[in-house]
Amino acid sequence: MRFNLKLRVMIKKFAKSEKFRLFLSWVISVYIKICFHTSKWIVKEGSNIEALISQKKSFIVCFWHGRLLMMPLCWYFEKKFFMLISAHRDGKLISKAVRYFGIETITGSSSNTKISSVKNIIQKLNNNHIVGITPDGPRGPNQQVKEGLISLAKKTNTPIITLSLGAKYKKSLNSWDKFNFVYPFNKIVVVWGNPIYFKKKDLIEHKKNQLEQELKRITNLADNLSS
Repeated sequence: MRFNLKLRVMIKKFAKSEKFRLFLSWVISVYIKICFHTSKWIVKEGSNIEALISQKKSFIVCFWHGRLLMMPLCWYFEKKFFMLISAHRDGKLISKAVRYFGIETITGSSSNTKISSVKNIIQKLNNNHIVGITPDGPRGPNQQVKEGLISLAKKTNTPIITLSLGAKYKKSLNSWDKFNFVYPFNKIVVVWGNPIYFKKKDLIEHKKNQLEQELKRITNLADNLSS
């Protein structure tokens, strides 16, 4: 009885250790690579992202938190990509996993009224880098854009381009974001949305709705094309 209790304590301690998180992040990266190399990938509306990159300016990429798993492999361009990741334990795990794909992270999170690490994000944008943000993360509500992102885009006069991904074989987990767990040997469709530009006189609520509707449009399109 005491041995079983001691074993459970050791397991819990190991599960919280840095070594375990490093191992788990490596396992996640390997799984993502397996899904990539065994699946058929289709990219739609790629001209939207290519047009932005050709301008040689910074911009923000937005995608729903529930579609996060395969997103690292959607970015195959030379421009440096930084992803806003929460400081929570799960966020740190994601941060370690995406680094296997050359994606750096910014520690912070988004709330209804503001985005933390704003100075860091603005610095990256001023250095002509790309920043990826899940506008409904890190804790929801699901598929609802938060005003903090719109305020940031207006303040920096930075365009936002939306991105979504659909898979034929997947499982929607019972989580707040209905996280899409994608299987190998799949059909995966990546859809880039239309860029959204911001002016200081734009109403936050109006641009928030515009971004939300565009994200939902391309998500529905990705799901329909991959089914």
